[in-house]
Amino acid sequence: MWKPVPVEKAVGKKLLHDVTLITENFKGAIFRKGYVLKPNDVELLKKAGHYYVFIEECFNADTVFEDEAVRELAEYIAGPNVFVKNIEEGKAVLLAKCKGLLKINIEGVFKANLSSTYVIITRWENIGVEKNELIAIVDLIPLAISRNEIEEIKKRLKKFIPLVYIKPFKRKKVGLIVVGTEIYEGKIRDLASDKVEKKVRKYGGVLVEKIIVPDQEDIIKDTILKYIRKYDIVILTGGMSIDPTDKTPKAIAATGANVIAYGIPVKPTTMTMIAYLNSKPIIGISSGIIYFKEENALDILLPRIMADEKWTRKDIAKLGHGGIMSIFLRKKGKHKH
Repeated sequence: MWKPVPVEKAVGKKLLHDVTLITENFKGAIFRKGYVLKPNDVELLKKAGHYYVFIEECFNADTVFEDEAVRELAEYIAGPNVFVKNIEEGKAVLLAKCKGLLKINIEGVFKANLSSTYVIITRWENIGVEKNELIAIVDLIPLAISRNEIEEIKKRLKKFIPLVYIKPFKRKKVGLIVVGTEIYEGKIRDLASDKVEKKVRKYGGVLVEKIIVPDQEDIIKDTILKYIRKYDIVILTGGMSIDPTDKTPKAIAATGANVIAYGIPVKPTTMTMIAYLNSKPIIGISSGIIYFKEENALDILLPRIMADEKWTRKDIAKLGHGGIMSIFLRKKGKHKH
């Protein structure tokens, strides 16, 4: 066990860790690792709550300090399209090398976090991430760890490697069908197309063609069949509720597509459909995308589709856990339940 020394006895010695101060207005290091303590630093350390510190004499040759230890494990768990960077206070961050779908070996992260030394913290699996975006953090609870402990943890995790990796998005072509007689007749503006196009671009795709059609099942169906031959993905907006004038879900089913789900367990935009025809996805997105433009079902469905993963009924059912999005809480949280 490594023993710290009183700050008075550490004067003239190099610190082996950052010394932090936390107040209501500040959190950070007042002294950095490697700093040689001076006599007038003693009182400042005590005011910050640090009566003991670690210095070089505290450790033996088998010791691996936090910066090296976190980087080593972070590089060990990182898979394709992930890079590692050290940050302050003994943490290593894993960042995305490219835009893509974040994949996490959840069981491996669980096994790592059963240890009393390392902590691995990640984002949600299967979200879309940007290049250079933070996806995970590796932290070390003690200041240092023995070489044997590191090797033991790596051995425990070996069968789960990689724990974190990115599947790059493919540049898929999208055809958009805007459904609504009121829009087709020019009574109101199309407010959904630009929101859909932003999501498609965000997840690596390109919106190639858009058409506006009335709420007529046969016209919607024929347009879907035309677009599915031309494009990788077909997205429809409007006409997705159970209102008698809304024909989009019936039209999607009438194409012969395999409907995976109509009504997905997320808020907002629950009244969304995902189906496949000739192995190509068809998404009928709720008009709620107009109001909930920042975050909606497309942010859940598109990342996996753009990375060539196929949705199943079981995958959709699992979305209920964590399916209440932050945007829904912000905009609807004050309403009565």
